[in-house]
Amino acid sequence: MINILKSDFYKLRKSRAFWICTVLCAIFGVMMVFYMKRQFAAAQLPGHDHDLDPLVPLIPHISGVFMMGNLMSVLGNSPHILIMGIFTAIFVSSEFIFGTMKNVLSRGADRINVIFSKFIVCSISSLVMLGVYTLTTLITGTIVWGFDPQKAATSSGIITMLLMQALLVLSFTMIFVFTAMSMRSNGGAIAVNVVYVLLVSLLLSAISSILGPTVNLGKYWLKDNIVALATISPASGDIINGILVALGWGIVAIIAGIVLFKKQDVK
Repeated sequence: MINILKSDFYKLRKSRAFWICTVLCAIFGVMMVFYMKRQFAAAQLPGHDHDLDPLVPLIPHISGVFMMGNLMSVLGNSPHILIMGIFTAIFVSSEFIFGTMKNVLSRGADRINVIFSKFIVCSISSLVMLGVYTLTTLITGTIVWGFDPQKAATSSGIITMLLMQALLVLSFTMIFVFTAMSMRSNGGAIAVNVVYVLLVSLLLSAISSILGPTVNLGKYWLKDNIVALATISPASGDIINGILVALGWGIVAIIAGIVLFKKQDVK
C-alpha cells in the first residue's frame, strides 16, 4: 500500500493537469470576486436591473471573509468543484488508457490497495484545489473590501464552514474517482463528472417542483449542500444534513468503486 501511495503521489507531483487545474482554481477565485464587485456596484445604481435586487441587502455585509464564505451561496456556482471533477477524471482514467493500471496489477498489487490509493491521492488534490480557491477569494476580497470590517465573522463559524466544505468536497471526489474507474476513458469520465456538478441539481429541482412545493430533493445532493453551507454562519440543521449527505454518498461511492474494480477485467 505504501509503495502504491508513493507512486501515485509522485504521479500527482509530475502531473501537468494537476498544476494547471490548481492555477485555474486561483484564477477563478480572483475572477469571481471581481465579478461580484461589478454586480454589487451595478445593484447600487438607480434603475438597476431587477435581477440584481437579491444583492442589495448583502451590500452592507460584503468583505473578504464574506467572499470566502458566502460567494457560492450568492452565485449558486462551484467552478472549483467542476475543475476537481475534470482533473480526477484525467488523472484516474489515464492509468487505464496508458496501460499503467494493467502493469501495476500484473505485478501482484492488491486491487483494494490500488483503488484506496486513488481515493486518497485524489482527495489530497481536491483539498489542495479547495484551499487555493478559498484562499484566493479571501485574499482578493480582503484587498477589495477589507477582511471583516463589520466584525461579523467568528473563528468557530469560519472553521465550521471550512470543515464542511472539505467534507463535502471529499465526498464529491469519491464519486469522481468511482466514475473514472468505471468509465476508464478521459472523455466519458469528464462528461459524467460535469453532469454531476452542473446538471444533477437542476434535475432534482425540476423533479421537486413536480412533486410539490414542500419537496426538496436537492438537500440530499452534495452540490446543494455545498452551496447551503458556504457561509460563515451555517444553521445547525444544515450542518447535520450536510454531514449525513457527505458520509452517505462518500461511503456508497467507495463501496461501489471497490466492488466494481475487483470485478473489472483490466486490459
